Amino acid sequence: MRDRRDGFWIGVWGVVLCLSPGCANPPPPAPVSVPRPPATQVDSLRGQGDRWMARGDFARAGEAYEAARQVAESLEDVKGRIGALNNLGWLALHRGATREAMALHGQAVTLAQQWGETDLLIGGLTALGAAEYQEGQREDAGRRYQQALELLQQRPDVTAEAVLRNNLGLVRQAAGDVGQAEQLFREALALNQSSGRLEAEASNHVNLGILAEERHEYDAVEREFERALELDKAAERRMDIAADLLRLSRIADRRGFPDRALAYSERAYRSYLAQGNRPQAVAALAVAVGFARKLGRVQEIARLEKELDDLTPSRSSR
Repeated sequence: MRDRRDGFWIGVWGVVLCLSPGCANPPPPAPVSVPRPPATQVDSLRGQGDRWMARGDFARAGEAYEAARQVAESLEDVKGRIGALNNLGWLALHRGATREAMALHGQAVTLAQQWGETDLLIGGLTALGAAEYQEGQREDAGRRYQQALELLQQRPDVTAEAVLRNNLGLVRQAAGDVGQAEQLFREALALNQSSGRLEAEASNHVNLGILAEERHEYDAVEREFERALELDKAAERRMDIAADLLRLSRIADRRGFPDRALAYSERAYRSYLAQGNRPQAVAALAVAVGFARKLGRVQEIARLEKELDDLTPSRSSR
């Protein structure tokens, strides 16, 4: 499964979670009414969890993943149990419960080590590192990623290596080692380009853009963010497209083009609104209002503020 937050990716091999827009369309499978082989039963429950995740119903996803874990334990299905633990850990991380995520991924890592499941150990270490990174334990996260990279020498996997190099780059960036961070991001970028993974490549460009932004190299930032937008459009990553537009609005403003910043932020607002993401739509619209005020465009201020009032009734009643 993959999750991107400003270029941050989680990779868990052996745990498949579809989060692309098309995966949200099919309804969850009907309850199983006939006996199934043990592995299929666990996989079916995890698959239901994946579908609920894609639909944004995290409570039901958690119930499905927990049921999968319990069934896997009762059947002594070690691989299924590791996968379910990683599913539960990723879900915990998604809702901000980083310590819970660390505990769950830690259990998955221990099991993978005990049973010699190298592929699942690599995935578990990567996920555990991601949780530690979000908790602020950057050095621990770096050690997990490095350990996983060493294991990949025994069993090469381009996708896994790209995720690890990207996330290790974030650790180096946080430590102030900008040169090493950029090198790692570019290594991940080359790997993702070779395997045609557009959405992951976009994530690398976002990270490179953020590095350039820290150096105030705004022309370079804009090029990186524009490339990320192109790739996310090609991959049809709607939520990431909206985030790319907001980044571009910020950079346009810093480059002294508030009119372009207004256009980008309004496009981001329309994108979030079309996806039904009301909180993000409100945030993007508020940004657009700010740029309209900066430009002194009275009609656009009135139009955008009216839309903001319509989206936030409590605001209009004040």
